[in-house]
Amino acid sequence: MRHIDIKDYRGDSSVRRLLVLAADPVGEQGLQDLLDECENLLVLAHFTKEGDVAALAAYRHSDQYSLCLEYLAVLPEFQHRGLGRALLEELRALHGKNLWATTDDDAIDFYRALGCVISNSAGDPRWPGVARYLCTLPYLPLLSSQPKEDPEYEPVDGQLTRGNIRIEEPSPSWPHHFQELCEQISMALGPQALAIEHTGSTSVPGLPAKPIIDIALLVPDANDESSYAPALEQAGLVFWHREPGWYAHRMFKPPAASGRMDANVHVFPAGSPEYLRMMLFREHLKLDAADRQAYAQIKRQAAAQLLAEQGEDALVMDYNRIKEPFILELHRKLFDP
Repeated sequence: MRHIDIKDYRGDSSVRRLLVLAADPVGEQGLQDLLDECENLLVLAHFTKEGDVAALAAYRHSDQYSLCLEYLAVLPEFQHRGLGRALLEELRALHGKNLWATTDDDAIDFYRALGCVISNSAGDPRWPGVARYLCTLPYLPLLSSQPKEDPEYEPVDGQLTRGNIRIEEPSPSWPHHFQELCEQISMALGPQALAIEHTGSTSVPGLPAKPIIDIALLVPDANDESSYAPALEQAGLVFWHREPGWYAHRMFKPPAASGRMDANVHVFPAGSPEYLRMMLFREHLKLDAADRQAYAQIKRQAAAQLLAEQGEDALVMDYNRIKEPFILELHRKLFDP
């Protein structure tokens, strides 16, 4: 297994077959265009004993936390031998990063068996009408630690949230409120919305929560605000704040006068460790009744403490600070290798 330069393999029959399997290019010109694209990617190849390429993974560095897998293929005569899994596990170990890819129904079982976190994704113009999925393979050491740099909190059109921190019993309406916002965001962003997930406590059946819908919105590059912020604002969302040093986080909210339930739309780049934490935390609480009940008790205690200390003018960030030890302990339980 080693990296290759596609420039040296443009005429290699095995590489050409693999790229046809990976992307189904249209005709010879489509294949040449695909080879041109792969010249700008990193390519890890698995070789046979005879020195032929049997499988390859073409990828790029998405950001400091993740790799984007653009193409993966194994020749039919070498399939079911674990070569695809070996390539991806080698990439994750080699670079110490999460790995993400978009795929369709044909490959979804492979990514699920690999241990990927899977979200529905926007359609790809290259394959119109085909259901797509975002698959993210976690690198656990990234999930058990936080960035050391300054988050650089910058208010845009919002401000630090104050008020009475109240915890409500779970409502069957919460998933419907999420779905409405999900459709609004999807219509606004199209293919830029790589995933839109309901996260936070309102996404966990049976868990009491602040009546605020949390949404994780993944885009190709959260630092490229021009690629998504104007569309979200045009769709009626308010650009609340940015935190460039915390996984390039941006946050949007529906305006208070919109008539919608309050919500936090958290924008992250694909492959973000925080997105993976949100998803794995959510799924764990859905399945583990003891931790779900313990978290509910912590939430109620935090709200009661703030009401006693700060009354009706409490900061949400202080509520989160009180909950943080429980959350970090659960993160260690879930993510420490």
